Amino acid sequence: MTDFAHSARAVALVFASVFVLAAAGAGCSSSAEDAGCTKNPDDPTRYVTVGFWKTTDCSGDPIQTNAFPIAADAPCYCWPGSAGENSAYKFSCDAKAKSFTYTQHTTLTCSGGNNNTKTVYTDKCVQDVPPTLYARIIDFKACEGP
Repeated sequence: MTDFAHSARAVALVFASVFVLAAAGAGCSSSAEDAGCTKNPDDPTRYVTVGFWKTTDCSGDPIQTNAFPIAADAPCYCWPGSAGENSAYKFSCDAKAKSFTYTQHTTLTCSGGNNNTKTVYTDKCVQDVPPTLYARIIDFKACEGP
């Protein structure tokens, strides 16, 4: 083969690899949709945004964020996480304590798997589960009321 043919073949293989990886990654979000997971409304006044860090003081930019619905009777909310599947329900705001509490499961169905009740705050960084993550509320407006 000529150098040009080798280069063209290498480019084609890289493109094919990227396409396969992108298609495989696209399946992650559809699994949550297939499970009937609730999507957050477009209205940011109806959810709390929590940031997650690898630093114990939640300094710098979060490595990821998640927006949780605030309605106590909201249906199961789920999302594909970096360590697997996640779902949450039993949401509650405490405006006085500036905190938000929810129960998280390691499934997409808000049942089974491991579950943890988590409380996060606007003014302090708390160790999350897994214990390599730390969490803090970065948008609490939905819990503050009108």
